[in-house]
Order: sequence, then structure tokens, then C-alpha cells
Amino acid sequence: METHNLPVEKPKLSPAALTILWIAKLGAASILGGAAWLKLNGHEPDIRLFEELQWEPSGRYLIGGIEVVAAILILIPQSAIFGAFLGLGIMMGALIGHFSVDSEIIGVFNIWKPLTVIVPCLVILYIKRHDAKFIQNLFAR
Repeated sequence: METHNLPVEKPKLSPAALTILWIAKLGAASILGGAAWLKLNGHEPDIRLFEELQWEPSGRYLIGGIEVVAAILILIPQSAIFGAFLGLGIMMGALIGHFSVDSEIIGVFNIWKPLTVIVPCLVILYIKRHDAKFIQNLFAR
């Protein structure tokens, strides 16, 4: 007997889920874009942070560029999952970097910025979990 690999139909998002998804996408992309803008334009606290990490200036430019890419990917519906994973990875690295530097250099507020991107990225991944098999396995019940 011949079997056919029929595509599995993805569930349609409710209007509420679609609204939450776009709020999360716009929030994550705007914070990533703002952080990238500051890094790429030589914001003094970012320069001090990357000097402490001994990544100034190439690391600051590299991370700023990756943040721009993540923000753009998050806003494109077909690549939002990849942008969310990229944003999540960048912000986990930011948390490590911020915790490894004296808080007088960067200020306590900067530790909260990565968390304000991590949460929307997780929301994006959860809502779009049906778009990728490996994510379905992560959120399987």
C-alpha cells in the first residue's frame, strides 16, 4: 500500500494570539534595534562595557550587527522563529556579560534590558511552535 506524506495542517492563530505575537515581535525588535543603534553609534556605557569585556570595538560592532539581524528576522513572519532564537542567544550572552562586569560601570538598569527581550522571544517561540518540528518537541506536553 502506498502512503503519502501529507502536510500536517497548522492550527490557525486566534485574533488574541496574533495580537500577542505582534506585540511580542514589535517589543523584541524595537529593544534589539535600539540596543544595536546605541552599540553601533558609540554609546558611552556600551563602550565602557565592551572595554571591560576586552571586546572593544570589534565585539561591540559584531554584537550590534547581530542584534540588527535578529530584529529584522523577528519582524519577518517566515523567519520570526530564527530571529527569536538569535535574540534569545544574544540576550543570554548579554546577561552573562553584564553579570561579569562591575555594576558601577554599566548600571543596574542594563541588566533588565536583556530580560525585556528574553520574555518576548520566548512568547514568539511558544506561539509559533507549530511552525517548526523541533520547537514542537521543546513545548510538547
